[in-house]
Amino acid sequence: MVNGVAPLLRRARAALLAVSLGCATAPRAPAAAADAEGAVLRYDGAADAVYVCGTMTGWEPVPLERDARGFGLTLPLPPGRYEYRLEVHRGGEVQVVVPEGAERTDDGFGGENAIVRVP
Repeated sequence: MVNGVAPLLRRARAALLAVSLGCATAPRAPAAAADAEGAVLRYDGAADAVYVCGTMTGWEPVPLERDARGFGLTLPLPPGRYEYRLEVHRGGEVQVVVPEGAERTDDGFGGENAIVRVP
């Protein structure tokens, strides 16, 4: 596949999936916290698996780790602005989640991405 097209196709597919499922936000997905060490992502709802996709992962899904509260992941990141979304897998379905309270931006495909800024 032409370099750079695969991430665009993944983003388009996720945006279409979000629209078809009628999903935009989830109340138990707080916005990512960031400090000089990077970004901390959480999802505390019911799920079989949760992935983060974003500019910090090249739009490739990276799994959050299951813990006692739900799912979490700390990504060591250099200072900068990063767009992301969560993909929540549950019962054979995928819900694209832009955390509630997060700064948001248009994803270019009719949906939104969250923004995390690492100082």
